[in-house]
Amino acid sequence: MKDHLSKFNFLTEVLTIFSVTILFISIVGFICGEDAKQYSSLFQLGGEGIANKTVFQLLASSFIIAALKVFFFSDMVLKNKLVLWRTIWMLCAVVVVIICFVLIFKWFPINNLPAWIGFFLSFVGFFTVSTILMILKTKLEGKKYDRLLQEYKNKQEGV
Repeated sequence: MKDHLSKFNFLTEVLTIFSVTILFISIVGFICGEDAKQYSSLFQLGGEGIANKTVFQLLASSFIIAALKVFFFSDMVLKNKLVLWRTIWMLCAVVVVIICFVLIFKWFPINNLPAWIGFFLSFVGFFTVSTILMILKTKLEGKKYDRLLQEYKNKQEGV
């Protein structure tokens, strides 16, 4: 059962990363897809949508990123390291993976400085938003467990 649950959690992670990426690319494409069409294969359809091959490229990158997360946050590597170091190493690996995808699939020209600046700004933005959401989720879960612990203690005192 645990094996099925971990596979389900991994698939959920892949699809979450994929969904957010598709949503982001769709929004950018809607806003400036026609202008970006001449520079990036991500926007080859302009503001009309995302090409099928691009969707599969984004799915593959989402799968690899989710696998990196499992790798860096499991006990396979960096066993006694803080979450901060695991996160830093994972981010470095993710940047390398995305750069490989940029080069292999020609998502944008290598010599286009504004495209690279946009990529890194988007990456930092994604990371910041996801970090804030993770912190909020952790705080909410902490409050929930504190409340449940207090209820348990109150029941134990009442018994």
